[in-house]
Amino acid sequence: MEHLEPAHLTDATGHAPDGTGPSALPGPHPPRLDPVHARTLFLEGESVPPTEVRAPILTSWQRSRFWGVDADRIQAPYNADFDPHSRLATAARPVLDRLADALQDTPMALILTDSKGRVRERRTGDRALHRHLDDICLAPGFSYAEEYVGTNGIGTAAEDGRTAHVFGSEHFSERLQRVSCAAAPIRNPVSGRVVGLIDLTSWQRTASPLMTALVSEAAADIEERLLDIGSERERAAFRAFLTSRQHSRRALVTLTDGLLLADAAATELLGPDDHRRLRELAADPSGPREQRLLLSDGRTVQVRGRQVADTANGKDPAAYLIELRLVTEPDETAPRIPARPPRLPGIAGTSPALRGVVQQLVRHCEQGRWTLVDGEVGTGKHELVRAVHRHVAPGEPYAVHDAAEVRGGAADWLRAVFRSLAEDRGTVVLRHLDMLSATVAGQLDALLRSTAGRAGWVAALLTREGPALPGTGAPRRADDPVHALRARFGAQVTVPPLRHRTADIPALVAAVIARQGTDVTCTEGALRALSRAPWPGNVRQLVGSLRYAEAHRTGPLIEESDLPPSLLSQSQHPLSAWESTERDLIVQALLDHGGDKARAAKALGISRATIYRKIAAYGIRLGPETG
Repeated sequence: MEHLEPAHLTDATGHAPDGTGPSALPGPHPPRLDPVHARTLFLEGESVPPTEVRAPILTSWQRSRFWGVDADRIQAPYNADFDPHSRLATAARPVLDRLADALQDTPMALILTDSKGRVRERRTGDRALHRHLDDICLAPGFSYAEEYVGTNGIGTAAEDGRTAHVFGSEHFSERLQRVSCAAAPIRNPVSGRVVGLIDLTSWQRTASPLMTALVSEAAADIEERLLDIGSERERAAFRAFLTSRQHSRRALVTLTDGLLLADAAATELLGPDDHRRLRELAADPSGPREQRLLLSDGRTVQVRGRQVADTANGKDPAAYLIELRLVTEPDETAPRIPARPPRLPGIAGTSPALRGVVQQLVRHCEQGRWTLVDGEVGTGKHELVRAVHRHVAPGEPYAVHDAAEVRGGAADWLRAVFRSLAEDRGTVVLRHLDMLSATVAGQLDALLRSTAGRAGWVAALLTREGPALPGTGAPRRADDPVHALRARFGAQVTVPPLRHRTADIPALVAAVIARQGTDVTCTEGALRALSRAPWPGNVRQLVGSLRYAEAHRTGPLIEESDLPPSLLSQSQHPLSAWESTERDLIVQALLDHGGDKARAAKALGISRATIYRKIAAYGIRLGPETG
């Protein structure tokens, strides 16, 4: 690649641009038959003879039609969000520089995209080609995924997971007919996952078979640099881990993108659910702050974390170093914690995580220790607090004050809170304090300070944002309105999300069905599907899902096919409305054909390779797998 001469390029006929003769260069050549005729037949709904168009192109046209791509217009979405210092950008930059220099006198554009086909960088020295690419939105920020613009080198390579070349008339969109392109996927050398694509685009008349070889070689060069960068990050993480082990008396964990290092003490403390929770803490933009964490076995640890600098890329940390200290209660006068927590009416589940929460809440209620209870939306914080009150002090008053009601008047709400606190007995619950303005939070803080020392229990409920919930905001800052209120509470308990206590799901399902008063049971397949679901909406979502299944069942049993389609996939990111629709269509097709992927793909008009890729991308799980 370093010694590439532009004069070596040939046109789409296999001849040099000066017409001196055929090229002997290896690589794919344009189709011998007329794809214009084949495309016209396809768009008119006629069958296309396999001899008239290449198989990968025909499959791509079928996908384009399935996605409803407009054959006459370019409707590429725009998103300017891109980190120029990302690992992909850092690894690709020297390769792009070298290749751009080699191609500077040719009518070619060099394009880098992310794994979704969104253009991140474009290099071209040809003004006419530059203007045309702007006209067809093949420019930084625009997505060239097949679902938006149809068959093209970038989108088709992303769909098929291999190098793709698309010549002018093979494009699905009429607007792309004047150009030809070749693109190759760039894979993470460790995981094999596609992290980006590199593309060469030229005028149709100057297209060359060499384009495919060039992008394949460039992708391999970028992958080699990604390996070097990744290795340096892992070396930095390992050095920090070894250095810290010499000086720290705490259990130690180091997290990187794909690596977890733990010493013997941390290995004894942590289970798989705890590993996931530590990764969630590290995913916080502010990094893992010092806090207490309830482990899956009911024990509590003090977490202290710091970032490990990345010497290859100063912007992002190479890893997170986390120290863990087991917390023991120093107050020997406190009542002895029973070996097994009490069974609370209305609370289903016996997982270690839930037992630990119940133990803490019962102890704090018995001691009258003011308690902050936080957790993600739908985890059942209020139900737990109410059940604990009924267990510890069933004859005492129970007052609930919801900050959502402040919209009707802060003064009245604060007066009602004061009256409950001044009663000096029973439990007072303050819900949704995170909804208070700074002014009202300050007034409530003064009120709590004036009633400190009252008899009875005070519990404040806060909502913690969950990483799997679409549309959630940034983590709460240290100067948020509720921050000052925290000082009024001597204890804090976090109710774990449902995904961290999946052992409770069978008991929860039985309790919800019994509460609905129906004589229905779940099949083993349905219970397995419910246990695998990620539950971003927690117990509240589980209740809604069972109501959905009740409405869709056809017999006395809730089958796996009765569940909402969203539960039969485990996507790793929040889905857009379009992605949710596509996932539901695939799930329904699989259900309609008994899980047979080949038949489902045929019914949807997509290739078997595509449906396998989509099933993996959306994490779709449907019992026994066939096809």
